[in-house]
Amino acid sequence: MKYFPILALLICIVLFSCKKKKDDAVDTPPVQQSKLSMKPLFGSENLVLDSVYTMSNGYKIEFIELKAYFTGIESNGNVLKDAALFDFRETGTLIFQANQVVSNPSSIQFGIGVPSSVNHNDPSLFPSNNPLNIAIANDMHWDWNPGYIFFKVEAKVDTIVDGITNCDHNLVYHVGTDPFYTTKTITNLTWLAVNSTLNEAWLKIDMKNFFENSGNEMDVKTEFTTHSMASQSVLTEKARQNFAASINAL
Repeated sequence: MKYFPILALLICIVLFSCKKKKDDAVDTPPVQQSKLSMKPLFGSENLVLDSVYTMSNGYKIEFIELKAYFTGIESNGNVLKDAALFDFRETGTLIFQANQVVSNPSSIQFGIGVPSSVNHNDPSLFPSNNPLNIAIANDMHWDWNPGYIFFKVEAKVDTIVDGITNCDHNLVYHVGTDPFYTTKTITNLTWLAVNSTLNEAWLKIDMKNFFENSGNEMDVKTEFTTHSMASQSVLTEKARQNFAASINAL
C-alpha cells in the first residue's frame, strides 16, 4: 500500500493537465472562403466539350478546348486573387477558391490574360502552387514567344449544311501577347452562401456569342486560326473583343 499515495498523485497530475489543456484551448474560427465559377454556354444551352451544337448559319460545331487566365481579380480595391487559370476540361467551372471574405460586392474587375509586368517573367520561378508556374500553365505558355496564352478556344466545325454531321474543319484561337491583354468589369454579380463558410458567385461565357457577336461576327471558313502573330492581328483582335464580350454575370 506504500505506492498508493504516489499513484493517486500521478492520477491527479494527469487529470489536472488534461483539464488545463481543455480550459486553455481556444476554438479556432472556421475559415471563410470565396469561390468564383464560370458556366460555359452555347446560346441558351449548357456547353459540354466534345458535344455538337448548331450555329445560326446551320454549321455544326464541337468544342475541344476552353481555357483562360484571369488576373488581378478584385472588388472595391480588395484583391481576391492575383491569378487564376480556368481550364474547363480539367477543373470544370472553377475559376478560383480562396480563403477570404467577400461581403457580397456586386462589382468585380479582372484582367483576361497576364499583364505585361508579369507576362515575360520566367514561369519556372513562380511558386509551385501558383497558376503561372510552368507546371500548371503547361501549354498555356509559349516557348517560342516568351509569354502566356491569355485564352485558348479550340473547336471543330462542319461548314456543309447537308444534314450529315462531319466536324472536320479545325478552329484554333490562341490569343496572347501584351497588346491583347484585356480588362473587364462585371457590375451585377451576386454572391450566395453555399454553406456557413463558403460564398460563391457565377459568371457565364457564351461561346455562340464568341463567333456571332453582333457587328463582329467571325467567318469560320476564313477566320479559323490565330496564334497571335503579327500577320494575324486582325483576327486576334476580333477574338479578343468577342471573348471579353461573351463573359457576363450568370
